Amino acid sequence: MRHFFSYVLMAVVFFTCAALPQAAKAEETLKRFAVLPFAVYGPDQYAYLGQGVQTMLTSRLKWAGRFEDVDRPVISQVVPTTPDTPEKAQAALTALDVDFLIYGSVTILGDQASLDANVLDALGNDFPHSTQVPLNDLIPALEGVARSINAQVFGRQQDQVTQAQAQPPRATGPAHPDLIVNEHGLGGAPYYLNPEILYAGSADAPGRWRSQALPFSSLGMVVGDADGNGSNEIFILTDNKVLAFHVQDNRLMPLGEYAAPARIQCLNINLMDINGDGFKEIIVSAILEETPRSFILNFIDRRFVLLEDRIPLYLNVVRIPPDFRPTLIGQRKGRNRLFDAGVHEVLRMDGNLELGTPLNLPREANVFNFTFLPQENDFKVVVADHRDNLRVFSANNTFQAVTEESYAGSALGLEVDETLPGLSQVHDDELTSYYYIPSRLIPVRLNRNQPWNLLVNRNISLSAQFFARYRYFPQGEIHALFWDGINLNINWKTRRIRGTVIDYGLADVMNDGRTQLFVLVNTHPGVTGFTQRRTVVLTYALDLDSLPDEGTTLDIGLE
Repeated sequence: MRHFFSYVLMAVVFFTCAALPQAAKAEETLKRFAVLPFAVYGPDQYAYLGQGVQTMLTSRLKWAGRFEDVDRPVISQVVPTTPDTPEKAQAALTALDVDFLIYGSVTILGDQASLDANVLDALGNDFPHSTQVPLNDLIPALEGVARSINAQVFGRQQDQVTQAQAQPPRATGPAHPDLIVNEHGLGGAPYYLNPEILYAGSADAPGRWRSQALPFSSLGMVVGDADGNGSNEIFILTDNKVLAFHVQDNRLMPLGEYAAPARIQCLNINLMDINGDGFKEIIVSAILEETPRSFILNFIDRRFVLLEDRIPLYLNVVRIPPDFRPTLIGQRKGRNRLFDAGVHEVLRMDGNLELGTPLNLPREANVFNFTFLPQENDFKVVVADHRDNLRVFSANNTFQAVTEESYAGSALGLEVDETLPGLSQVHDDELTSYYYIPSRLIPVRLNRNQPWNLLVNRNISLSAQFFARYRYFPQGEIHALFWDGINLNINWKTRRIRGTVIDYGLADVMNDGRTQLFVLVNTHPGVTGFTQRRTVVLTYALDLDSLPDEGTTLDIGLE
């Protein structure tokens, strides 16, 4: 028996000793690293690259169970400035209590960029990584630096990186092989969309609905309960009419019609309770012979009531920080130009709608072409420029990025006599004789735990890119974009939609208690049949049932 207990004691000691190195090894496998904002040397317009490089490198260097990053707010508090000497870098590493510190700089000279990155470890070893590339190739260069650090410093093989990227966390929503989600490699974010939204299913598939073709072309659409009866109405805008519909027996059924004077040209439509009486007003921005003549309607008891007309302002509705509540904004016509300088909140004073507080916006912004995109404790200003690109500015109007893809293109053009304020490129009568009012830029968030997205259309036509007056698009898509720290990136997008995408939004169109993505489309019969265009409404039910309980509130930047 004594020998038996001796054997047991020896076995316990043996396994304990064997386990200790394994435990120590397990503890040693988890390392902490911090990526500091990179110093940027060059024009002020590239200052955003400092945090952009920090965000991108951090996301590429994370290694679950091996390397964890320090939160950016902690970094900003402990190390307020990027170190410019090895001694300061060592002090920053010690202050952050990390195993590796990544810091460096980006230098912009003309169209060239020089990227210098340093990796400092706890033993004082420095691993420099430098490269010089054309400015447009800076992002691929960052990818290369991240791969080099992973391999040479972190000891991470490329197949491990590829496997981690190829196996993102499982999405919460229903799987669908044709839905493009985070197509630029930023996988892992769940989506909450009907699988019929993309590349599959027939027109009458469950969750997807297509209206009958209406015998006119349209300019805009809003959905909401304007008469306070608990059901949403659909308001469609044409050149000089506002038409009310609701869905009954899977068809758009007319409820009412308002016809503006024949010479009025409508521009856009919004829905908002301006006076706080519990009824949402229908706000239509319009012109009469190039002069703003906007008007406001109520819709009560299936009848339109004109509340105010001949308003000498271009009007729009935008969610304004810091609380991002819908706000009526306006702008006057300029002298010998389309827009006067400055966009303002619109207030009622002495019974009339007047311009109030001016908004702090980039010079490129006008009443129709911008929105505020909320971020964590911050926001971006997104502006659709005259070339149909989206320009991103910081909260203090510092330019940060511009999309390569064209977005928010429309066929509604206003003739102008000179280059618009803020669009001071070389004047060319053939290219700048029309200003096309961009389609909506809609901030939206389906889940409080997810970043805000920008809902925007991408009308597609090679002809429209080369002929300024040819703006009828044979097909389009709806994209949901998000700010990834460097530029606007695609979160998801719809299938190609045949016809010109005119308007879109999120609302309970069907009055069934579910939120739908709706898309207003003008059909495209071909280059010889523009007078035969028709209006069609498409809806896609969103799968919001899969949201976690704490995130089921839908934030929509359009009411």
